[in-house]
Amino acid sequence: MPDDKVRKPDIVFGDEEPEKKEEEKDLLEKEDSAEEKRPARKKGHMRFSFKMGLWIAFMVLVCTIALLFCFYPGFQIQNIEVSGNNKVSTQEILSIVDIHKDEHLMSHVGGSLKSIVSLHYGALEQKLMDQEPYIRDVQIVPSFPGNVYINITERQKVAYAALPDGYAVISDDGAVLEICHGDVPKGIPELRGLPIRSAQIGKKLDMTSSEGYEISITILGAILSADSLQRTEGDTFDFLSHVVCVRYCENMTTFIDIEVPNYPTTITVKVGSMKTISDNMNWLRFAIVSGYFDGKTGELLDMTGNNYILR
Repeated sequence: MPDDKVRKPDIVFGDEEPEKKEEEKDLLEKEDSAEEKRPARKKGHMRFSFKMGLWIAFMVLVCTIALLFCFYPGFQIQNIEVSGNNKVSTQEILSIVDIHKDEHLMSHVGGSLKSIVSLHYGALEQKLMDQEPYIRDVQIVPSFPGNVYINITERQKVAYAALPDGYAVISDDGAVLEICHGDVPKGIPELRGLPIRSAQIGKKLDMTSSEGYEISITILGAILSADSLQRTEGDTFDFLSHVVCVRYCENMTTFIDIEVPNYPTTITVKVGSMKTISDNMNWLRFAIVSGYFDGKTGELLDMTGNNYILR
């Protein structure tokens, strides 16, 4: 018996089918997109892990280098070597700089940007020059493994200058090295005719006019240079020690009193232009050593003209 209920066929309207296909298409696209995203996330994770590994390796390397830098024996001071000092003792220098063994080699580097860049103990260099006027310059340099080198350049005393209560010891660059009491000693020239107001160790003399002082120091420098350039093997003549004094007068006129070996009197030399002072002092030293004054008489040597005249 036929069913009373008549099955009605599904009626599909023309515009429903395309909508169903669109839904399926969207679903497929989402699935494809999900598939594409999975490997991308995996690759990004791999890149992240690789970078993290490199960073960790770098940090381990830095820490290892830092530990070696801090604790490796070669970075600990084991030897301190001082050179170039004659007037100032090695013990005095070491006492001032206060460097000790087993300190880190880089612990005293600094004082200025230049000292840091060049790895110098800049602050200790300045401290040493401030406290020891005989030291003109100093370089304190660390050297791996475990060495510190202190290279000293000293000033040379070349003259004395009388003060109201004693005398000042003057260096080759015009600085006051010492202030002493008593009479001016012999063996080094005395600077005379200078309007000195005061003297301070490590500084140039304080004067109302520095012209005569600069001229006197220039003359002494030329005498030292003549000794250095002309001295040969067997030549023991010390030019500077035979100069009694350098006397500055007004109008840039300067005289030198010299004791010539085997000469009956002290010879006074009238100095010429500072432009030719080196040549003049070279000739004067040669004249003394070669016996130019032997058998001659006269107390004044005029070197202001083209010809030197002894009268």
